[in-house]
Amino acid sequence: LHLEIDVILDEVTEIMVKIEDNNNAILDVEEEMKLTLDKIRVAEADLALKMEEYGDRLRAMYKQGNTGILSAIMGSESFSDFIGRADTIMKVAKIDRALLDEIEVAKIKLDNQKKIHEDKINEFEQLNLVNTLDLEAVDVKKQEADVKLVELQEEEKKIEEDLSGKELSLMASGKAIVNNSNSSDSDLESAITELRNVRKQIITDSADTEVVDLIEKAKSILNERASSRQSSGMSSGTASASSSSIVNKAYQYLGVPYVWGGTSPGGFDCSGFIQYVYRAQGINLPRTSGGQASSGSYVSISNAQPGDIVYFGQSRVTHVGIYIGNNRMIHSPSPGKSVMITNMNWHLNNYKIQGARRF
Repeated sequence: LHLEIDVILDEVTEIMVKIEDNNNAILDVEEEMKLTLDKIRVAEADLALKMEEYGDRLRAMYKQGNTGILSAIMGSESFSDFIGRADTIMKVAKIDRALLDEIEVAKIKLDNQKKIHEDKINEFEQLNLVNTLDLEAVDVKKQEADVKLVELQEEEKKIEEDLSGKELSLMASGKAIVNNSNSSDSDLESAITELRNVRKQIITDSADTEVVDLIEKAKSILNERASSRQSSGMSSGTASASSSSIVNKAYQYLGVPYVWGGTSPGGFDCSGFIQYVYRAQGINLPRTSGGQASSGSYVSISNAQPGDIVYFGQSRVTHVGIYIGNNRMIHSPSPGKSVMITNMNWHLNNYKIQGARRF
């Protein structure tokens, strides 16, 4: 059905292109008809003038009668006068003949222009007729396409229902974990990974919506648990408030672009971001990542709490971020990126130097 509909749509397109070409041709013909009418008016005016001139000559000759010409010749006073008068009469006769020829030419030109105009009218009417027939053909094709589309929608609906059922079965395992309140963080993280892989295989919108909802639900559960651990993990109410305010302050700058040497909301580098957030809480830190990794009290990564600085490096510390719980940090990563939240697994697996600092 898809192929059949494509053929119909292509045919409609071809017809519409033809109609458009005809419309342009009609405009050209209309313009040519206007020009031809102008030429006809000029030819009619020219013919009318020549006919009027010739009529005046005929009337003059009629008034003189046939004797007028003879009298003009016989009334010559000398032979040279006779020759002159005869020559004049011959010239007049030639002029009359030439005028008749001009009238004939003007008449032929007028007839030709009228014929051209009639041809243009016929061409105009033919183009309009073709357009009318083509538009009727388009309507027929559209009706045919509508029928095919209804058939296609019914067919796709059936296929989608069958496919959706199969796709839903793919996410059954992950769904069970997400909906189980006893699932551990590790189980939920595995379920998220599994559901993301399942999503790559999904085609139907309904199944895609469900898998996205499950992923978001799992992430929400993990975030709630992290917040709960954050609150219970603080040594005192004051410490909890301070750590929470650091994390909340850092969240305000999500999306701020990385800028070399940046220390303001217009753009941060990694240590500039840390320094700015901590300064807002009344804690002044060194400007560099190495200096920040040497300040405060050392804490192992495994014991890090939200609000602690986490640092990484190879031969020396080269990157810092703010720990927010659940093995994640908020940081300004690198040029071309912005302040974001990321999982620390990659950093933990690729950096030799790693640790945390608490203030």
